[in-house]
Formats: sequence, structure tokens, C-alpha cells
Amino acid sequence: MLAPGRTNTFGDPCAAIKPWTGLDSLKYITDREIILLCTATITDTNIHANGLFQNVVVLYRMFDAMGYAPILLVNNKPKDLTNIPDSLRKCRTIVTDDMLKQPMSNVVAMIEIGMSLDPIVRNFVKMIGGRILKLYLGNILNIDVETPIFVNQHNFAHHVVGNNDSILVSPHYGQHAEYASYLNHVPVKGELKNLIAPYVWDSTILTNGGTNQLGWKAPSTSEEEIFIIMEPNISFQKCSYIPLMILEKWYREKGANWKGKVILVNGERFLIVPHFMENVKPYLKLFQDNKVEIIQRRDIVSTLQEWPTATFILHNYNNEFNYMTLELLWCGFPVLHNSPSWMEFGYGYKGADIARGAELVEAARTRHVERYATYRAHAELLAWKYSPYNPNIHAAWDCIIKNKATK
Repeated sequence: MLAPGRTNTFGDPCAAIKPWTGLDSLKYITDREIILLCTATITDTNIHANGLFQNVVVLYRMFDAMGYAPILLVNNKPKDLTNIPDSLRKCRTIVTDDMLKQPMSNVVAMIEIGMSLDPIVRNFVKMIGGRILKLYLGNILNIDVETPIFVNQHNFAHHVVGNNDSILVSPHYGQHAEYASYLNHVPVKGELKNLIAPYVWDSTILTNGGTNQLGWKAPSTSEEEIFIIMEPNISFQKCSYIPLMILEKWYREKGANWKGKVILVNGERFLIVPHFMENVKPYLKLFQDNKVEIIQRRDIVSTLQEWPTATFILHNYNNEFNYMTLELLWCGFPVLHNSPSWMEFGYGYKGADIARGAELVEAARTRHVERYATYRAHAELLAWKYSPYNPNIHAAWDCIIKNKATK
């Protein structure tokens, strides 16, 4: 018989969730194993210009949470701390020269992400006990094929080969793993899945640690309705053609007396393409009716702040884990996307299915308010799946750092 007032916990559906590192086992910071994260100096100017720098920040936080001592290995010391994001000012940072002058004894790994180092530096780190890992977070196979076609005398700075112990790629670039390894003269040992680095994302950069209040709000009946297309239009991988065609189909079918506009970011790139100007633009009713506003490239934070009622239409090819999709989901903005792994999150359409995309445009603009609570729940679930604080993510990365096969 139980004593009065005594509580027995049983049947907890979340009982399996436990922290990767217990507080009692956490070493003092001076005794922790060090992981060097190689990157160019991250500033307020470039942190939203390249997803690589955001990855560096998130991985730093992840390794810190795992009980390691991550250090940013940068090319230059920042000249003005006021240009450094608030969330990075307390990060441990070192430059190559200082590391060479005063070697550290407990380095277990150096990961090149946003910067490639000279093989001599890599060899030095190996001499003091660290493994050299190169993490590719770009669509390198497409880049390496496409760039020489259009750019003469190009130097592939993302391929500095020599003295690497292992090559890693993001899950959505798994098809590049073998290519990347042999390109860097690192023969593949074991299964290719051991070259896949877990994808990691966190909202802290988007919200600047919570200081940026970003969130979708339903437009009032008197407000102009806004659709935004933000693809960079620098290659076939992320291009605005399909989103434009989706909105064109919707507009022809449902857009009678529509009070709104399409914001085409990076659209000036289309204006210098003869095919678009001669064979596409003149035949789109959106352009004929002056519903499209073309603007230059801009960051996601200022865009969400300026157009808090907007609906976004994305499209990619071979580039499905796009930070922008997660950012928009997190803030509650209705987002149409074609990322295969995330079809159940947001408004997903397959491939280049323009007809389905047009249906989803109408669904997003007419039903998003009633679906909002469920939409946010899905966003929270996806964010936790890739969170730098998820113990499953910790376990997978620990296997990589310790050179153990994944389970």
C-alpha cells in the first residue's frame, strides 16, 4: 500500500529523453577537450550573407552543450567588437598565428567549415593530437560542374586538399560524399553513411538571442496582400522561375480584383537575361497588371520586419535543407516549398508541380489563420529534430569526433 500523499511516476511517455552530458560529469572549462571551428571572422554584415557562418555559430553552441570547449579559429582578429553579433562576443576565439605560438595540448578535432586551412596548419594540429575534419555544407558537385562553364580562371577555394583525416557532408548532400572524399585524397573507409554529418539548426541567429521579435500576423481586409520570392537566382539550384509560375497560375484562376503584389527579391538578375525579358516577362499577367515589384537582395530579418503579413514561395533543386524554410516556419509565416524531407511541414509541393503550388497558394491565404496553432506545433517539432541541444544529435556528432561508426 502506498503512503498517503506519495507519488509514483509511471508510464511517462517522455521517459526516454535524457541529457547527453550530466552536470556532475561536466569538466571545468580548462580541462575540457577542445574542438577548433575554422571560419572567417563573423560580423553583423556577413552572418546572414552566407549560411556557412550560421552553421559555425550553431555548431559552436552544440559542442559547448555537449561538454567540449569549442574555439573559433579565425583568419583575422576582429578590429571592432561593435561589428560582432551580440551572441558571438563571448565566444572563445583564436587566430592561427597565436595557436602556432602557444600550442594547446587537448585539441581533439579541427573542423573546417567556413574557411579552408593550409595543409601545413592541418599537419600541426594533427601533431598536437587533433583529427582534421572538413565539413562541406554546399552543393559542391553542382558548383564544381557549373562554375567552369560560366567563369574563366576560377580558383576553387573550397577545395584545399592535403592532410585531412575525414570528409563530411550534410545529409541533403549525401550524393556528394564519395566525390568529396576522393577529391580530397581521402579514401572512403566503411559505409558512406559514416560521412554524413547531422544537420543542425537553431533560431538564435534569426532572433538574435530573442531580441528580434519576428512573427507572422494575419493581414486585415484593408491591407495589401503580399507574396515574397527570395531565391538568390545565381544558379538553377535556387531560382524564382517556378514560384513565379505558381503565382501566375493562381493569379489567372483566382486573382480577379486581387489587391496585392509580388515582391521579387534578387529580381534584377532576371532583367539582364534576354530569354526572360523577351520570352517570359511579356506574357505573364502579373507583370502586365503591374503586380510585381523587383528589389535587390536583402536579409531575411529586415524582410520579415517590413512585411509581417507576407506569404513566401520557395523552390530549390538538390538543395532541400534550406535555412530559409526553417526560419519562416519558426516565425509562423506561411511558406510554400518543395523540400522532399519536409513535405508534411508547411505547404509542401513536389518538384516543380505548378498546379499543386497554385492550390497551396489559395490554401495558405484562406486557411492559415485557422491552422496556425498546428502549424506552429509542426515548426517546433522540426526545430527540435535539428536542435543543437537534441541528445540524438549529440550522440551522432560524438561518434564523428571520436571516429566511431554510427549506430
